[in-house]
Parts: sequence; C-alpha cells; structure tokens
Amino acid sequence: MGFRGVFVAVFLIGWANGQEIGVCMPRTQESDCQNIERGGSPAVCRRVETRIDCALNLARQQRDIGVFSEEEMILLSHQMPNENRVIASIRNVNRNEPFAFEAVAVVPASHTGGLEGLRGGRYCHPGFDQTELRWSPRVLKAFERAAARTDRCPGVNTASRTAEEMEVTTLSEFFGSACRPGRWSMNTTVDADLKRRFPSLCSLCGENTNCTQYNIDMGISVSGVNNNNRHIQALQCLVNNNNGTVAYVAWQHVREYFNIRSPELATSYALLCEDNSLRVLTSELLASTTAPCAFVRQPWGAIVASAPQASAVQSSLQSFWPNGVDPGGFSWQSALFGALVGGTNALVVFLENPPTPLEYTQGIRNFTRVEASSSCTPVHRWCTRSAQEQAKCTWVRNSAFTLGLEPIISCQQRTNTFECLDDIRNNNADFIASRSNYGYLSRQHYRLTAVKLVQNSRSNPESFSRVAALVKETSAQSDITRFENLRGKRACFPEFGGIAYMAFVRAAQDNGVISKSQCDYAQAVGELFDSACAPGALANSHALGDSSWNATSLCTVCRPSVSVVGENFTCAYNHTNLFYGNNGTVQCLADPENHVAFVEMRNMRQFLQAANLPETAVRGLCRNNTLALTTGIVNDTNCLLASVVDSEVLARRNDPITNSLNALLDTLDFYFGYNSAAQLVNLKIYSAFDGINDLLFLNTANGLSEPSSFDENEEANNYNELFRHLDACTGFAPGLASSKVSILALIVMGFITRYVF
Repeated sequence: MGFRGVFVAVFLIGWANGQEIGVCMPRTQESDCQNIERGGSPAVCRRVETRIDCALNLARQQRDIGVFSEEEMILLSHQMPNENRVIASIRNVNRNEPFAFEAVAVVPASHTGGLEGLRGGRYCHPGFDQTELRWSPRVLKAFERAAARTDRCPGVNTASRTAEEMEVTTLSEFFGSACRPGRWSMNTTVDADLKRRFPSLCSLCGENTNCTQYNIDMGISVSGVNNNNRHIQALQCLVNNNNGTVAYVAWQHVREYFNIRSPELATSYALLCEDNSLRVLTSELLASTTAPCAFVRQPWGAIVASAPQASAVQSSLQSFWPNGVDPGGFSWQSALFGALVGGTNALVVFLENPPTPLEYTQGIRNFTRVEASSSCTPVHRWCTRSAQEQAKCTWVRNSAFTLGLEPIISCQQRTNTFECLDDIRNNNADFIASRSNYGYLSRQHYRLTAVKLVQNSRSNPESFSRVAALVKETSAQSDITRFENLRGKRACFPEFGGIAYMAFVRAAQDNGVISKSQCDYAQAVGELFDSACAPGALANSHALGDSSWNATSLCTVCRPSVSVVGENFTCAYNHTNLFYGNNGTVQCLADPENHVAFVEMRNMRQFLQAANLPETAVRGLCRNNTLALTTGIVNDTNCLLASVVDSEVLARRNDPITNSLNALLDTLDFYFGYNSAAQLVNLKIYSAFDGINDLLFLNTANGLSEPSSFDENEEANNYNELFRHLDACTGFAPGLASSKVSILALIVMGFITRYVF
C-alpha cells in the first residue's frame, strides 16, 4: 500500500487564515523538512520521537493530525477509542480491496468436519518471518487459536513453561504434519529447542530448510504470480501434499493462485469458515475483492486528526491532494505527501463523516480487551517507579497485547527502585530494569538475579558505568600513591553498596588491602578508612548481610544539604545528603578534609566544575596499584576500577517463570527495540517517551543479552566478574552471607578469578 512506516503529524496553527501547518516529523526523517518547507509552503516541521508520542499529543490537542499503521489503528481503538477522528485511509493505488488484507483458510472442497475435521491433518503456513503484509503474531496465530485451541492450556503446571512451548505442544498434538517456517520464539535457545522437540511442524517445508523457509517443488512459473511469495508457497504446499488438509493465507494471494496460476484447480478447493461452513472457490467467488469469510480482516492504516480540527484538516489535505495521490513535480505538496503517506503507490481515500478510531475498526478487527483476556502463562508483573513510567508501561502492555504477544504484562506502580526490589522479593511483582549501581544490593539483600543484561552503544563510552578512584593531587604528591596508602584516610562514595563502592571493594581485594576472606563489605571498608561518606550505609534497604558491625563511620563524612543547628550528620541516600550521588561525591572530595572519591565517570567534567575543582586538582588511582600519569579525568580504560554495563533486568532467583520472562523480554526487544523491520507499532522501549528520558529502560540501552554469556561484550563479562566474590560468600545461594566464608570456596575462587576490563 506504499505505507513506509514513516510517521508524521500535522499541527495546524491557523486554518481559517491559511497560516502555518506544523508537520511533526520523526527525527530520522529530518532531511524531508527542507522540501516540505520550501516554495511558499504552509508546512513547518515539528519533530517527535514515535507515532505513540503523536497519539498522546493528539489526545491533548497539542497536535492536530497523525499517520498511523494498521496495527496502530487497532491499538488506538482500544487505548483512545473516541478522542480523535479518522479523516482518511491510506491504501495502495494498485489494490481496490476494502481491507489491507484478509486471512483465510483454504481446504479441499471435499473436506468434512469443519475445524475439528482438521485434526491429524497437514497444515501449511506462510511463516513467522514473512513481512509483505505486515501480519502480527496475533494474525499469524488466529487460525491456530480457532482450530487447535492453542488458548487452552496443556497440563497443570504452566508457570515453568514458555507461552511458545505450550502453543507448539498443542499444535503438534492437533496437526499430524506442517510447515510453519520462521522463528517460533524470539529467544534463540527456546526456538532451537522447540524445533528439535517438534519436528512434525517442520516436516512439510522440504529438505534442508531448518524450518526457516519452504524448499518444495513450485512447479511452473506464471507471469503475475511470485513463486517466492510465502503465501503462494503455502498454497503450493497444500496442493503438493496429496490434496493436503489446510493452508492459512491471504485472500489476495488465493485469488492470484487460483485465477492466474492454477485456475483448473479452483473448484477443487474451498474456504473453511469459522462457523465450519465451506465456500467453494468458484470463478464468481474469486472475482470478488472481498472474501466470503475470513479469520482476520485488517483495516487500512489511516490519517487521524484531533476532533476539533478534523473538518478543517481534511479540507486542507483535500486541496493539497485533490485526487488522493502524489501530485508529483518538485512541489512541497508532493514532498508532504511522500513524508506523510509514502511514495507513488500510496492512495489517500478521504472519509465522509470522519469516524472515531473505534468506529473505524469496529466490525473489522474485534478482540477482547487486555483487562478481560486470559493466558496460559501467568501475567508477568512489571514494577514501575513513577506515573510517567507507569504510563509508558501501560502503552507497552497494550501494544504487546494488540500484536498478540504473550505472556500478558501488568504494570504495578511504586515510588522508587527499592520498593520495587522489595515487591519482587516478596512475589508482589516479577521484574524491573534496574541500574547496575544496585547490582550487589539486589543480589545480596533482595535475593534477586539478572534475567537479562542491557546492551549499550559501544560508540558512546558514556553509556557504560565506568568507575574510577580520584585522589586529590595534593594527596597524590604527598602520601597516596598506592591502595595501601588509603588506610586511615577519609573517603567519599556515591552510595553504599553501589557500583562504585563494590568496584572499590573488588580492586582493594585484588590489591591485598581488603582480605578476600571478609564478606562483610561494610566492616571491610569501614575498618580500612578512618571515616567515609557512603549514603545508605545505615539503611535497612541497603543491608549487605546480617552484620553486627556498627557502620556509623561510613556516614560521618556526609553532610546535610540544608544546615540545621546541632545536626551536621546524615546518611540519607537521597539529595538531602549533600554528598549523595556522583555529583555529591565530587562535592565531598572538594572538602579540604577528604582525600579520595570513588565515582562513575559520566558527566564528571561538569561535576568538577560545579564543585570548583579544576581537573588538575585530581589524579586517578589505577586498579593496577599505580597513579595515572597525568592529572584530570580518567579516560584510560586500563586505569578504571571497572567498566561495566549500566543496567540489567532483575527477577527472583529460581523463579519458575524465569524462562517465560526471558523469552518475553526477547519478544519485546524484537518488536519494540531498534529492529525497524518489526515496528508494527512505533513504540520504542529504549527511547524517550512523551518527552521524558529513562523510563522503564535507560536511554543508553540498545538491546538485551543473556546474563551468563561470555562473548565480545566485554562490559557484560566485566559485570559478571564483579559477583564472583559475592557468590563465594553466599555459597551460590541467597541469604547466606556472613563475615565468615568457606576457605575452600575462596581458595578456588582465588585461582579462577579473572578481573579483565
């Protein structure tokens, strides 16, 4: 249909007087703006992040018009059913069908028994990697749900099984053989395991395909029919397999196959309807652009306007494109058409009495709202930390449900990370993406584990957590040149148990300043330094084990941000503590009485300036127990105490849903990450949402990886290495830390430890 997946919204400032039209353009399409704004054009670019951001702006009447894909129209009909108006559909000039597609089931005309009569039969599917018609997983599986009832849960124990496993198990028990090519799970391990365990569902694909494609005899080639089209191949699979049982394909390709390629076979086949009736493929039936019955009918993508501006916007666009097609020429009207709806094959069909999104989709795509739906797998509960994060999570939840992704997500709002960690530990929530700063606290105090590590952009070192030890140059010139010189000094940490604190503990262990037999990390650091500021050292939320040691000395350097008579001491882990966080730690170092700070290096230059510390006033103490050759910010990776990923996804240890959660996260990454080919709904889980950064995931994220994978991701490997001593202390089990540790475990750990950055 020519819809390129390019989103644009038009913001009309003064319709009556022909004033500017603000065109909100995706940041990736800024090059279009010059052509849109030239030659007396009323259009002016207004940039946005995603089409979902457009939907939010439309609801507030901060924008007046937006373009949405087919699946996004379904989403809007659920999320914002009545707020706006659909002023035009976006179609393909070469197709006059009323729907973007219709998904139908083709069977032999002699078939009996309806949907149940397919049991034990042969099933041909176009594949889960076909992109031509932009079928969502919900569409791809609609026929399977109706025929094999994959929504019925096999067995009793479903918590420990993935949604994909239960679905494929049911299909393999219903169909005798099939070709169901493509990825069954976005988790590579799960996908390979399912293909190995259920080979019957790949048996009709042909030789040496690994269930990734069809490799069958396609017979003759006929002009007008593409033998490489997956729907045509699925129909050929049906014909080749001794009048095989059923093919689930698009109606437009059924018409191509039986009108053009094999008309002599047409009346030997029929459409199987959901009511179990048959419609034989007569010439009259095949002449119709609309199928007599379909398991899915998809509305076209559309141009949507805010209700107050709908009529004015529609009139203006009709004057720009009177025929609904690209007016051509080197004109701003043509540039605007191309940016909004696509290229030369796009057709804009303006609608009379513009309907609401709900009215536009009603009677075409109807399914139960997420609140009333059920799933074989337990709902996976995502813990959020603010109203804005809850709003983004809700859009992710409903977008995933619209596409048919499982398990279903619920969003549970709390006020901070620690409440979420506590809820997950107590089985009141299931997962959260958390900064690696809380990695040790999460594992030791909250008994959680990483389900995924978050990948960062390697082109931007600032996206990683890079920890360094900064010594005042005056101290470096006098008495602090090695780690052992830190004994009896005054130290500054951003947060007790944070990544900087733990990176120091590990470096101090490696350099013999802290004993590896000491598992009480509060006592270990507290006895090394004369005093310190480690915000949170006295808080229950930051406890690193059952310690009877008084950690007050780890707070005596801290200072309240607002002076109170008689109170010059705090250990708060928020900004009421002047020395909390990386910026606070630099302020702590600026105090004349303090000697060394352990900090993450992101934004360090501005923190030094804010503290009135010239860069020449600090020098790095490197993990190899030497001073940096020059003063200033530590840029040499070899001098850092740690360089690790900046966040991870946490869940309970040994939870039965771990495999299911892992697969779900891979699915969300595929459909809402940076895989543009999979953007059926333009929502980015790693990007800003509604103008706010770092919601659900940090904006530095660009993907997910397995927490145990040792590959080219050096920062992920480094992060895993940080936990070796903790694992030895806890005996590889939660909640067992004490100041004593198995001597054998530590001896073994001493031999196997690699701390490489």
